[in-house]
Amino acid sequence: MINFDYKPFLLKDHYFDHSSTLHGINHTYRVMFHVLNIGRKAGLNHDIRLAFCAAFIHDMARLHDSYCTEHGIRSVKRKLPAFKQLFFQTGIDADGIRAIKLAVANHSIRHEISKSNPYYHTVALLKDADALDRIRIGEHNLKIKYLRYPETVELVDFAKELYYRSDGQIIRNMDELIDLAVGLGEKPF
Repeated sequence: MINFDYKPFLLKDHYFDHSSTLHGINHTYRVMFHVLNIGRKAGLNHDIRLAFCAAFIHDMARLHDSYCTEHGIRSVKRKLPAFKQLFFQTGIDADGIRAIKLAVANHSIRHEISKSNPYYHTVALLKDADALDRIRIGEHNLKIKYLRYPETVELVDFAKELYYRSDGQIIRNMDELIDLAVGLGEKPF
């Protein structure tokens, strides 16, 4: 169940340091949707809002579309301060900001944090949601064996369909992406 208002999370082209169809607005909205969907199915209620905020900024500081392990850290340094007030308005506290920082910084590296880390589920939820959208780079880029939740594995075919349905469209807000997902038989709440 979504227990916060996601409508203020409107993505704009100028939020992104690099204009991209691979890592831009549509990708980000799909990752945000996947956070909601995986989180609900896996019962990660506490972590959904945190991972959703992390998904909102996770690729904003990319400087190119090639392999990069630094853009997560750059997004924490450059984008988190710009959107911190929005996150606070959705009920995120200082501890939540720490979870968002860790998730964004770690989403672009192969390192896995310990399951005993109090922010593990926020990080894992963002990583799985981002991974589901790797289909846009090619089917071989989505490595199912690295997914952290069985619920994510169950959503692979849906994620492919959502990508193909939204590819080339201009998605202006989460409701438009949710409508596409509902049209494919999936509803995050």
